[in-house]
Amino acid sequence: MNNTALVVGAGLGGLTTALRLKKHGFNVIIVEKYKQAGGRLNVLKKDGFTFDFGPSFFSMSYEFKEFFEYIQKPMPFRFVELDPLYTVNFSGSNRSYTIYKDLHKLAEEFRDVEPAMEEKLERLLEKTGRLYHDVEYRIIKRNFNSILGYIATLATVPMQHAPLMLRNVWDELNRYFTSYEAKVIFSLVAFFLGATPFDTPAVYTLLSYIEMRHDGYYNVEGGMYQIVEGLLQLMKEEKIEIYYNIEITGFEENKSRISALIDNNGNKWSADLYVINSDAAWFRGKVFGHKRYQPEKLDKEKWTLGPFTMYLGVKGKIEKLAQHNYFLGTNFQDYASRIFKNSITLDKPYYYVNVPSKTNPNVAPEGHENLFILCPVPDLRYKPDWSDRETVASNILRDLSERIDFDIEGNLVTQTILTPIEWQNAFNLYRGSGLGLAHDLNQIGAFRPRNVDEEYNNVFYVGASTVPGTGLPMAVISSKLVTQQILKRYGTL
Repeated sequence: MNNTALVVGAGLGGLTTALRLKKHGFNVIIVEKYKQAGGRLNVLKKDGFTFDFGPSFFSMSYEFKEFFEYIQKPMPFRFVELDPLYTVNFSGSNRSYTIYKDLHKLAEEFRDVEPAMEEKLERLLEKTGRLYHDVEYRIIKRNFNSILGYIATLATVPMQHAPLMLRNVWDELNRYFTSYEAKVIFSLVAFFLGATPFDTPAVYTLLSYIEMRHDGYYNVEGGMYQIVEGLLQLMKEEKIEIYYNIEITGFEENKSRISALIDNNGNKWSADLYVINSDAAWFRGKVFGHKRYQPEKLDKEKWTLGPFTMYLGVKGKIEKLAQHNYFLGTNFQDYASRIFKNSITLDKPYYYVNVPSKTNPNVAPEGHENLFILCPVPDLRYKPDWSDRETVASNILRDLSERIDFDIEGNLVTQTILTPIEWQNAFNLYRGSGLGLAHDLNQIGAFRPRNVDEEYNNVFYVGASTVPGTGLPMAVISSKLVTQQILKRYGTL
């Protein structure tokens, strides 16, 4: 009986798949290119500060609960629900909008710019709630073996949702709100997908329902990396070995099967089946040489924006920052339409600021703040040169200091800057795209790279660039879907 599984990549998708397979009797080994587990859900410790490397909050917490029920283990970390969710500041204004889950309190925030806000939100959430529950099991949490089968399933979704396939997020929000501020703020869900509301299908307004009503947003007590630490502890108990600083660069095949993967040191890793938690499109082309996934073809696909990230240790407490903050301008449509192809200057960028020390004081020395800044930027197809990294960072810090009336540069204790180049090199992110393939209608469902390889029948994929898509809960769902594919072929041992 085949029983050895090699997982390539220790991101959230790889870790949860490994534990699922172990539950079904497989012997599981993980190899990871980076020096520690987590993938983009990682941690940086420097000068007495602990920084969440990538994701700083998440939704759909029930997917984690379902996972631990599946493997019959207690959850090894604790969620902290966010309410308020985040604040938003527009340049030229001293005012910040605080986004509450309580619709009455939220409506009060917008009382002077968006009349009848509570009623408008109720209509939006009622519609997006119906949409979410109509597609949750039909589309999102399902494997598709063919495009024809996918289209047939789409046809079973109630026709009332069809117009959302033809509009983008911004167009849909225009049907509910009149103010610039409300439309911009509730279109930020598109940025969570690494895109803009002008090129994200309106079906993704369902994220508003998830964030406001269905579940909300969460952090983790002690920092986001506690998710990884908890999973690693469970793997230690289950005797799942992880080997770090191992990059897979080649392979050996036997007819329609992979017989071994070869690492950067020439070592061979043999198993009965292989689960790839590297980018599903990049790996197919770079390692396996599949023609459909060569750079000239991948470059024509739509990818998510690149991450320009900063990790700052700052002396002093910053009262005008909440835990999660967005700093935007007043030219949203123009900025968003040009950011993908680098036809803007980054002298006045839009950015997000997370301050985990607001709720997790152990991540910074006493009397200090821990700041994580994310600025979405063009991927390396459009901006390959980052020699201006210090200038871009200085532009952000100068703008932020003015808005919060606090001299950040003058109080810096430590600073680390990562451009899409570093992200690409650390985690094999194609062209430095932060979240993998984008979520256009022709890149979701059966149109997304499948979680089963086209040529090798013992190779499977989990993660952002396969089904169902990007984000922490999506990675957990992805591990469930790929496990179903494996069990269909191998059964429970």
